[in-house]
Amino acid sequence: MKTVQKEDTTKKDIHALLPVLIALCLIPLVILTKDYQTEFSKFSWFNNTEINQIDSFEYAKGVLVIIMGAIAAAVIGFSEYGKMQKKKRLFENADLKVVILIAVYLIMVIISSLFSQYTNLAFHGGGYGQWQSMWVLLGYGMLFMYAYLFINSEKRGLLTIKYLMISTGILALMGVLQTSGHNPLSWKWVQNIITSQSNVEGIDFKEGVSNVILSFNNPNYVGPYIALILPISAAFIFLRAFEEKSKAIAAKIAGALIVIGLIVSLIGSSSSAGFISVLAGAVLALILVLSGVFWGKRAKTEDQADSDEQPHKKSMKGLIIGLCAVAVLVTAGIFSFRSGYLQNTINKLLEGGNDTRNVASIVNTKADELEITLRNDNQFTLAPKIDANGQFSITAYDDSKKPLSIQQVGEQKTYTFSDPRFSMLTLDVNNFTIEDQVYSGFRINDAPNSISWIFVFKDGKWKYYTPFGKFIRLRKVESFGFKDYQNIANRRGFIWSRTIPLMKDYWFKGIGPNAFIIAFPNDDFVGSKRVGQTTATNLVDKPHNAFLQIFIQTGGLSALAYGGLWILYMISGIRIFWRRKRYRNIDIIGLGLLVGIFSFAVSGITNDTIIGTQVIYWTLLGTGYAVNRIIRSEERK
Repeated sequence: MKTVQKEDTTKKDIHALLPVLIALCLIPLVILTKDYQTEFSKFSWFNNTEINQIDSFEYAKGVLVIIMGAIAAAVIGFSEYGKMQKKKRLFENADLKVVILIAVYLIMVIISSLFSQYTNLAFHGGGYGQWQSMWVLLGYGMLFMYAYLFINSEKRGLLTIKYLMISTGILALMGVLQTSGHNPLSWKWVQNIITSQSNVEGIDFKEGVSNVILSFNNPNYVGPYIALILPISAAFIFLRAFEEKSKAIAAKIAGALIVIGLIVSLIGSSSSAGFISVLAGAVLALILVLSGVFWGKRAKTEDQADSDEQPHKKSMKGLIIGLCAVAVLVTAGIFSFRSGYLQNTINKLLEGGNDTRNVASIVNTKADELEITLRNDNQFTLAPKIDANGQFSITAYDDSKKPLSIQQVGEQKTYTFSDPRFSMLTLDVNNFTIEDQVYSGFRINDAPNSISWIFVFKDGKWKYYTPFGKFIRLRKVESFGFKDYQNIANRRGFIWSRTIPLMKDYWFKGIGPNAFIIAFPNDDFVGSKRVGQTTATNLVDKPHNAFLQIFIQTGGLSALAYGGLWILYMISGIRIFWRRKRYRNIDIIGLGLLVGIFSFAVSGITNDTIIGTQVIYWTLLGTGYAVNRIIRSEERK
């Protein structure tokens, strides 16, 4: 009779948690190709015609987030309305600070979308592969609140983690297969399913980039996902997931296999951010566990008698867990050094420390001259002229207005500077045929680095001819920091240096969801050629930093609320687990969530947000808040 009753309550719990379980277990696995076109041909930094593109990893996930978010909102609304009818306080079981922070975030998302100049991007997404529309962002918030409000018991918390392990196991297996060169996404029948709603016959992966992408669109996102999930999977090993001994042991074995699969996937992805984030999380876990081993006090709970019994065994258990964590760290460190993974990570971070590219900026002045600044801050001005007969001449002077000597090399129309400060630059004077028209112009060459910029005389002005076939006047682009480290962390120094000055313009409502690519100065054609490839211009569609991405797109207030939710949760969690000597099931779950959410934030320093990882993060953040509430409630008893 008790077994039947227990099964009935379990079914009710599963039904109550469906939006959470679908968000954690189904949405991350969805891959379905969508055909779409870009909308940026009007901008100087894009092609003259739109480009047909496909998205396989984000759009379909976004649709499901919107659906689940709407269901979550409806259930929350009905639930709170019912409480109000019973004269109960609105969100009576929630922390008011949490409610205020999530409300501020969601309100600012709506405001930034409604007042954006790019409402199509804000409400529908697309553009350059960005699908986090206003509706998706609101969906995150609703799933967060749903998990926070409806995970109200240890049983529901454990159910959530057990179901999470199912999807985690699938992705871990996929990662192992991808690492071994047997990518399931390349199988014919899988490709048929993925492309069933598209005009393309199949999708492939770029050469030279790791194929270990799990179900995301780039290996870079494997790291943040594993940073978030690995600590929770490790915690699952220590849980008593089932009362029946054989099932409990099987669950521990499954948890260990999942952890191994995630580690293999992380190594296969070569994600430096993931590696660093996992280590940071391991350090936090070690500190918290050892604080209980050496300085912990027994908690006074309703089962105090059990806690008082054989306290040395509780201490030994904590010590063993701590030593296991140390062993994992040491093993990971040794393996990393032997495999070259750690060295590769360090090389990525320090890659931009030796910047040899000479030209820092070129600006068209009002006098129709070119003001050129070098990396070492030396400046000079080029004054090209076209006379009435179409004859070209050029003079130059430095920042003290002293004329510079320009010499022609032989009979060629190549000119050099005799001044050693600028001797690394050359000028090639020529006529350029563009779209069946001939323009007088010249090419500025950073000779040692094989970088060049073409300027032509058009409509009575000197204009830069972009790699996208357009004519523009180069402007001064604001920059902050990273002067000699533009290429650091795979050119993130360049991206951050151009993004930080934008914060003063978008501190309130931002530019709108999915519109970072428009806010970023992609018309900085000189700066762009100083990083990455020397022969092409790389568009920047994301800042590779979660906080900056939110700040620029939905405003500073939304970013502060987003960060505030994380800080409030971390403070609450650290207070709970600092000097904790005894870990029950609910405590192990809470610690795993705390470490995972901390690690994910660390990875967010160098990675932006995508739907595939954000839907898991927001749902688990709500779960973490709920678990902490359960722990505090039990301790108050």
